[in-house]
Amino acid sequence: MNEVKEGSTVCQTCRGSGWLVATGEGGEEVDRCPDCQGESRRSRLLDLAQIPPRYLNRGFDAYAPQTDSQRIALKRAVDYLESFPDVERGLLFVGTCGVGKTHLSVAILKQIVQTRMVTARFIDEVELLSQLKYSYGQDSPATEEQVLSPLTSVELLVWDDLGTGRPTDWVKDIIRMIINYRYTHKKQTIITSNWPLRRSSVRAGVAKTEQTLEERIGRRLLSRIMEMCEVVAIKGPDARTQIHKAGMDFQKQSRPDTENIAAGLIECPRCGKLDVTVLDKSSTKRFRDGSFMELSCLCQSCSAHFLARFFPESSAVEYPTES
Repeated sequence: MNEVKEGSTVCQTCRGSGWLVATGEGGEEVDRCPDCQGESRRSRLLDLAQIPPRYLNRGFDAYAPQTDSQRIALKRAVDYLESFPDVERGLLFVGTCGVGKTHLSVAILKQIVQTRMVTARFIDEVELLSQLKYSYGQDSPATEEQVLSPLTSVELLVWDDLGTGRPTDWVKDIIRMIINYRYTHKKQTIITSNWPLRRSSVRAGVAKTEQTLEERIGRRLLSRIMEMCEVVAIKGPDARTQIHKAGMDFQKQSRPDTENIAAGLIECPRCGKLDVTVLDKSSTKRFRDGSFMELSCLCQSCSAHFLARFFPESSAVEYPTES
């Protein structure tokens, strides 16, 4: 079986046509390319996405929002997933360490690869810069072009920790080259960053020595990114710190009650707010046909009481009419 070349969007078996021509007793016959369909292609695309092992099991069902901004971020992530590829802009998740930026980005990437069967790639900025520096050595198995090509060609790029690398002119040029290419070719990009965007957004009480993303990558590039991506600011406790404080391992913390996930996605049918409380906790355990659970909810903003159906597999929510 021929494999998809790393960074290539073209199947090497059928050269991107989706069909194979074979000569049989009755002449030439045309069949669909087996490498472009089903689990085989899905598996190869996931391998090419290069998701780090630590994040392979990070899905939407393992994200437990603790604050309103985390609930909104979860909803925006699901909205983006459901709309892809018919989306105008990518996402720029901004927030301090441990609030779930990488978690949500990887969850989007995995679902899009599995359901849309498109090429995608995850990169960590520090790891990327290390690969590039190594590529300049005589013993490197990859050239600079081979390292950078997948980042410009894939349909979806998740760029983790933008601005983490030391802000030298060389680093800024690398970032600018990749971002500008994706911008001009309308490629979807999801970005995370721990840095406040601009000086005006630095938190009160934080020392002025803390840099901003604008200062680390430059004003023009930040402006381009904000045109490419919708800014989703996330505030909340550092999940890693909370895990250590609680004396619990990560796997336990990464499997929250589905009720928490559902509450972060439910909108009040009356006022549209996300400030919703699930009242009937016993019903959250009742699956109908094994496909969804019915929740009794109360909106804290307008006091509306309503029912919601939550589908864990797709993170979808429906609002049935009470009989």
